[in-house]
Amino acid sequence: MSVKPLSAQSLYALCERIDYARHGGIHSLIPLSSTSIEIRFSVQDKARGFDWIDVAFVIDGVNDARLVSDNVLKMLSLDEGITVEMDNTKAGLAIGDYKGRIEDAPLYIIGATIGYEECVFGE
Repeated sequence: MSVKPLSAQSLYALCERIDYARHGGIHSLIPLSSTSIEIRFSVQDKARGFDWIDVAFVIDGVNDARLVSDNVLKMLSLDEGITVEMDNTKAGLAIGDYKGRIEDAPLYIIGATIGYEECVFGE
């Protein structure tokens, strides 16, 4: 996997490009290690004429998370999209519109850094 690190500016541009994963799908949630988690979404890409792609976010240095079982994961809605926030001390991702309050989300991951990889849709 070739994960690209994200800065606050590149994170904002990516989220705008994929419309914060609104109306997309959660493909998978995979713990890579005790402090690294990958979450993969199927989304429409504005830069590709709204073609579908998968985007995998990798959060490293995970120090707080609320994860769910695979059965619950399949039922989570992306109607509100995702919230992804980053500052000098942490990076967080949550399912739903939880700007400024990620810890209130039904699923969230907070770590030190966040990166992403664009993947082929559905693979």
